[in-house]
Amino acid sequence: MAPLVLVLVMLLPGGCRFLPWDSPGATRTKQEVQDRTADSRGNAQGIVFEEPDLPQPAEVRAAGPGRDQACGDAPLPGRPLPRIAIIIDDMGYHRQTGNRLLNLDMNLTFSFLPGAPFTPEQEEQAYQLGRDILVHLPMEARDPKWDPGPGALFLSFSPGKLQQTVRSDLEAVPHAIGANNHMGSRFTENRRAMRIVLSELKKYNFFFIDSYTTAASTGMEEAAALGMKTGRRNVFLDNVQSRDKICHQLEQLIVLAGKQGRAIGIGHPNQATLDALTRCREKLLRQARLVGIHELVR
Repeated sequence: MAPLVLVLVMLLPGGCRFLPWDSPGATRTKQEVQDRTADSRGNAQGIVFEEPDLPQPAEVRAAGPGRDQACGDAPLPGRPLPRIAIIIDDMGYHRQTGNRLLNLDMNLTFSFLPGAPFTPEQEEQAYQLGRDILVHLPMEARDPKWDPGPGALFLSFSPGKLQQTVRSDLEAVPHAIGANNHMGSRFTENRRAMRIVLSELKKYNFFFIDSYTTAASTGMEEAAALGMKTGRRNVFLDNVQSRDKICHQLEQLIVLAGKQGRAIGIGHPNQATLDALTRCREKLLRQARLVGIHELVR
């Protein structure tokens, strides 16, 4: 009996899941077929990349939904462009789509999973392109069915094991200048554990971006208390993998940046995000200055 081939399907509002290849609605482009074939060599069982029920920050709710027109209109003449940073998380498992995102003429920031099969070659490519590089630190989720993957940090670890795991994760992404959390809805709520991890990052002069996978995350607050440069995700761009919806999320990111001068978005290496960034690139760059994430930490 032939093995069941699984494919990562679109990120629903509650997170992502896997469906059989031939499930209803699971049609795939040639590019996605190539990606999945390549990805399966690194992780034959598949990987879930985000937890469900990701919170929306208060500043995003206050900013409102943004305009309906995809990527909106140009700002008023004479006004300085607000700054935005777009982090592409979960890099290293998607060879084809990851490479195409790396080759976009956009100043994206790339966050690499330390145990991913294509992380070594792709993070070197990102470095040669002059992009900001982060370590996407896998951390324990609230629900144990969500596996953060290789190199994960768990609350059951001793302080020494936490420190050693962080060091091993950083060694896997040698050109990184900062880190953000992968999953971590349970781990980031624990101040003691986060203080141990962040103290280790501080030894390498890293900054920390809180991916904000739980409204009770202590990541940004603890980083600031340690005197580290830090920031927090404002908008997840592709919880729904639709080009038009992602363009709308980009518009929300720009609206928020216009109100507070800066904003941080997080996307993922999937075809819909690639299509949205390609489609909306020119309009996006007329409304905002796209910067590496290091410019927005403080």
